[in-house]
Amino acid sequence: MATFFADTYAIVELLKGSPAYRQYKTAVLVTTEFNLCEFAYAVTRDFPDTAEDICSQVRHGMRLSHPGDREYLRAAAMRRKYSKEGRKFSLIDCVGYSVAESLTIPFLTGDREFEDLPGVEYVK
Repeated sequence: MATFFADTYAIVELLKGSPAYRQYKTAVLVTTEFNLCEFAYAVTRDFPDTAEDICSQVRHGMRLSHPGDREYLRAAAMRRKYSKEGRKFSLIDCVGYSVAESLTIPFLTGDREFEDLPGVEYVK
């Protein structure tokens, strides 16, 4: 079974049942608490009455990775490097990308800023 790091964009698309993301429903999905926090924000905005149940189900369906100093430092360097090129990466996305690199798994996203980076499974 394939394993992917799911960023917040991917998690939301999976929740919405996006046809482009259906093939990832059976994959092993890894994420961080940061991504789950962003996800909770989106869910409380879009599904306030069922947000708690949705968040609980998603949390139990994901494997959590706990970044360390190495991932944080690589994420900060990545954001700094690409911001000089005019690319707008969130720090949370950079942490996720760094975690995916550390785990040697693809970074699953629909964020076009990542489209041409190595190790990215870009799905729109």
